[in-house]
Amino acid sequence: MRKRTLWIRSGVLAAAGALILAACGGSSGGGGTASSTSAAAGSLGLPTTTTQSFFPSDKKGGTLRALAGSDCDFWDPQRTYYATCWDQQRWISRQLLTYVPKANSSELTGDLATSVPTSPDGGQTWTYKLKSGIKFEDGTPITSKDIKYGIERTFATDVINGGPTYVIDELDDPANPYPGPYKDTDPNKLGLKSVETPDDSTIIFHLNKKFPDWNFIMASPTATPVPRAKDTGDKYTSHPVASGPYKIAEYTPNKSMKLVRNDQWDPSTDTVNKALPDEIDITMGLEATDIDNRILAGDADVFLDQTGVQAATQTKVHTDSSIFKTVDLSGFLRYLSVTTTVKPFDNIHCRNAVAWIINKPAQSLARGGPDAGQPATTMLPPTLQYYKSFDLFPTPNNAGDVTKAKAELKACGQPNGFSTKLAARTRPAEVAQAVAIQSDLKKIGVNVTIDKYDASQYFASVLGLPKTMQAKGYGLALTGWGADWPAPYGFFSSIVDGRKILAQGNSNYAELNSPTVNGGIDKALGSSDPAVDQAAWTQVDKGVVESAAYVPLLYDKAVNIYSNKVTNVFFTPGFNMINFAALGVVR
Repeated sequence: MRKRTLWIRSGVLAAAGALILAACGGSSGGGGTASSTSAAAGSLGLPTTTTQSFFPSDKKGGTLRALAGSDCDFWDPQRTYYATCWDQQRWISRQLLTYVPKANSSELTGDLATSVPTSPDGGQTWTYKLKSGIKFEDGTPITSKDIKYGIERTFATDVINGGPTYVIDELDDPANPYPGPYKDTDPNKLGLKSVETPDDSTIIFHLNKKFPDWNFIMASPTATPVPRAKDTGDKYTSHPVASGPYKIAEYTPNKSMKLVRNDQWDPSTDTVNKALPDEIDITMGLEATDIDNRILAGDADVFLDQTGVQAATQTKVHTDSSIFKTVDLSGFLRYLSVTTTVKPFDNIHCRNAVAWIINKPAQSLARGGPDAGQPATTMLPPTLQYYKSFDLFPTPNNAGDVTKAKAELKACGQPNGFSTKLAARTRPAEVAQAVAIQSDLKKIGVNVTIDKYDASQYFASVLGLPKTMQAKGYGLALTGWGADWPAPYGFFSSIVDGRKILAQGNSNYAELNSPTVNGGIDKALGSSDPAVDQAAWTQVDKGVVESAAYVPLLYDKAVNIYSNKVTNVFFTPGFNMINFAALGVVR
């Protein structure tokens, strides 16, 4: 996943055709509540979780049976970067802040912290006070030092890699970089000078520049406390120590996980988590059709990927009124990454040829039709603040233009085409997308070989390693992205900022390094004027699309189904999907 730039300011509208989302907030980064029109529902009029909460209930008991196409990338809170895994972290972990549990709310509230703070100096200093009585699963009290230590782990990018690096960007001293706790010479391994812990219940962050979105980062898994005595480095992912309402009782990687109640979690300290199920059983590594069938048969309750039912299942879903289903414009963008460091895509004209030839309705069809996504022309999704519609590669019905694509190939010095490789996940819909792209490019003489990877390893072992992408010759890669928090910086920062290209755990897969894009990000971060922000974010968006390093394909939509037991189903923008921690199974 990953998210945006500044806090959501009042009165700013983001409009996308029939979908209009509004968000409001203040300089605290507290966010607000977004609301969508009923037109956000699917073409067949299905209900949407972005407008209401379905089957509200406070009833406890039962087992939530959850299914997943693959394991999480990591269960280590500082390493995970999948949206579904951020959402699942809320079962086992707590952060300084979290989202108010209401439909489509981006408002923040205290979690481990007593409240959402404001910054006294415009976003450079942030102070949090911890609640009393908060403990790890072994009964050890959680202190400010545990939160500092967890954040410090992110700096050890040679060990704790794969996750977002916002805290490094905002807390590090470029003249004297902090190496992380494993190389820390401080005897307590708490040597990061920009974070103070004057007592066990206070933590103070001194950022290296003003950053009004800081509270949103403190609502992400990065801000999860980690007990130093139990930290096992890169092996911590196998059993992170719980601070949330559940703990890991059993775990077989890529197969299953059982979560049971954490008896050291005190509900009096937690005003957000209801912890309704007695147990949560997760079954992983399932084929998509098998997942659909299990939920339809009543043998499971929810699909954790939240990517929707398969095309073959949609007919039954739409015609059977007894099946509880929703369709949502999720805030995710599905896009094609064009690697600028793999020849011939180091030439913009070859990248332009790809941008001109892609048939976007075919991409929607590959994922199941109009209820699976609508053709995208911008990188910024219409669900986020400062979205502005434009189309720099207009073609009839968004179906591609062979003539313009061939002209770009000629300008690239490749008039007869060339061969390249495309990486994709093994998910059936994504494979179908890859095949459609392969067919599109064949029209202009570009021969594409498709390599498929399991989702649990796709980013950590392939896309996130620039040298691997280059060595394997992956000129193209299919991926998707959702905002880390509900604003443009949280969406763009990790994937388009050329100053954030990493050797490991890289998210700027195309290795785009554009002065236009980088400068637009800086303008927005340094502004307190919504008009300046709008111009800056549009500059960023147009700069990315114009580079053809990324080709927006679809504004993602998904038809999701649930068992007839599930309660409290509603969308949370902070996760770009329903809020798993709110789910129950007793109506």
